[in-house]
Amino acid sequence: MKLDDMIEFSTEKTISKILHESEKVKSIFLCMNEGQADLQESVDCKIAILVHSGCGSVSTNEEEHEIAEKDLVLFEKDEPRTLKAKTKLTAVVTFIKK
Repeated sequence: MKLDDMIEFSTEKTISKILHESEKVKSIFLCMNEGQADLQESVDCKIAILVHSGCGSVSTNEEEHEIAEKDLVLFEKDEPRTLKAKTKLTAVVTFIKK
């Protein structure tokens, strides 16, 4: 499976496709159009975001950081976070439950 073959964008919402799912780990391929935001409600687990293409930002309650292709971002459980797309952005997002 090639990630480039899975890219699909919607102007109405982010698109997510499940790559792997088990009891403790779920990985998705997230496709976001410019201006879209996601992951605000996923605070009950650790999250790893690997940007596949595009650029955007990740923010917590206190700071915002620019992200781009090949960047890896880790969030701890219960840490508020938002992923925002500044351009069309794709990323592999892994949710890790304890």
